[in-house]
Amino acid sequence: MLFSKNVLGTAILAAALAASTQASAHEVFSETIQMPVVGSGDSQEVTITCPAHHYVIAGGFANNDQLTPTGPLVVTASFPASTRSWTIELTNRSGRPTSTREAMVTIYATCDHHW
Repeated sequence: MLFSKNVLGTAILAAALAASTQASAHEVFSETIQMPVVGSGDSQEVTITCPAHHYVIAGGFANNDQLTPTGPLVVTASFPASTRSWTIELTNRSGRPTSTREAMVTIYATCDHHW
């Protein structure tokens, strides 16, 4: 299953799984990360890892104000980085470096427990 470059589909899938799995063994984990300075045209990856004895089944990100077509950063990839982690790639397409503490991103992983 490859979700790379399917950002909108990944975010919708993660939201649907989060809503539909409340009574199952699936758990949604999230982390909000303050992004470092990202140079114009550069990319930065952010990864979230499921806890021990869990594996990732979906993931995505929250569309913060800084992650819009006019914001400094856009999500250019969203994919499982391993059996236990989900990664999103953010690219600075603003034409200028981001400043310190300018952008934050919330990344999600839907994880299932190994029985």
